Amino acid sequence: MKLLVALMMPAAGLRLVATREPVVNRASLTQKANKTEDVVYRHRQNNFQNMQYFADFQIGTPGQTMSGIFDTGSFDLLVLSAKCQHCPADAKYDSSKSSSFVAEGTPQRHCYGSGCADAVIGFEKVSVGPLAAPKQAFWEITNHEIPIMDFARFQAIVGVGHSDSPSMEYPTMLQNFGIDEFAFCLEKGDGAPGWLYWGGEPHLHASMAAMPVVANHHWGAILKTVGVRKADGTTVDLDICNPTCSAIIDSGTSLIAMPQSQLKKLEAQIGYVAEDCSNIDSLPTLTLNLGGNYFELPPRAYIVRTQTARVDTSSAGVVKILTFQPKVEMVTECMHSFFAMDQDTQHGMMWILGDPWLRTYYTVYNRPTKTMYAAPAGADCRPAPYVNFMDASEHVNVTAFNLMRDELNTLEPKEPVMVNISAARNPWKYRLVEGKMEI
Repeated sequence: MKLLVALMMPAAGLRLVATREPVVNRASLTQKANKTEDVVYRHRQNNFQNMQYFADFQIGTPGQTMSGIFDTGSFDLLVLSAKCQHCPADAKYDSSKSSSFVAEGTPQRHCYGSGCADAVIGFEKVSVGPLAAPKQAFWEITNHEIPIMDFARFQAIVGVGHSDSPSMEYPTMLQNFGIDEFAFCLEKGDGAPGWLYWGGEPHLHASMAAMPVVANHHWGAILKTVGVRKADGTTVDLDICNPTCSAIIDSGTSLIAMPQSQLKKLEAQIGYVAEDCSNIDSLPTLTLNLGGNYFELPPRAYIVRTQTARVDTSSAGVVKILTFQPKVEMVTECMHSFFAMDQDTQHGMMWILGDPWLRTYYTVYNRPTKTMYAAPAGADCRPAPYVNFMDASEHVNVTAFNLMRDELNTLEPKEPVMVNISAARNPWKYRLVEGKMEI
């Protein structure tokens, strides 16, 4: 599951309320919908400073509206409860106000990279748009040490992992909703929303890259090679996945995680990032062979802008400081969106592709076939056709490469997004098997 917590300090602010979106049957545009999973509900994900994406759902009878992170890196539904006396969230689920609540009471501690939460299991009616589960198993958080949940825009973690939950014997929300396939995409502009498409659109698969899910519990694929394509067109293989790495595509992580030694090699290739982003067009493009498909993350996808407070230390500024009138100005700085996290798995050292990936690629998650599909995300968060760079020997097809590069260039934002790093969500919950993370 994702580690929902801040990489640095917790962010404060008011909770935003999602706008309800209509049910859209996109599959019927090209073929007759004859199964429940053909119906797509376009679920708006609200954006807080390009670091937290959250959306409303209903729990209880009558429904209590809560905002949650819809997390591909976890399985369970956890909600802040009124039973948590020390939780300062502005909205908590109150079972005493619901006629559909059924107590079960088994306690469990849920640990994420950003802290742990104590919770008890119960059953409740849960709905997302037109989707409903009349008796969904969920966890009421009665105490937690997850700092970001005290200040975040969300009060729940909504797991949408592909398998059964390893922490309980009851069906997951995806299983109770009858959802076999869903998709995520984040719009590229500052403050722009993301979208979660509930239901399948199988007619799109043929024009997308297919990535077999090799992980037992998470949406993970084999990462075979990592490299960079420099501004002059030359390419460099970083030779860091021997024989392979694993890569999780996670809606619950704000940035991109990789082992520290690999990050150092990548930073050496990226080089200097100008504080004002003035050299962004000369920075290299990150290249990935993921599940046998070639993908690129251009500089405007992996570079972000941040604002920091800076005290004037000029001679005039020092006088102000000495007279207790410091001059403070907000300065915009550019930086890459990678962070170090060392974790081995049964498929090699782990990468986590978070929000920068989902702003670049519309990503489909299919449970029955254990397959992810990806294609360039258009301006409206709908997929553009994917052109396969790889031939049968997994060599780059130069003609296809140029076509895809031109397509990606037209979809790139004009400038990197502005982020509040203190509001970043870390990766997910994990379990170790013989010293390795089982993904």
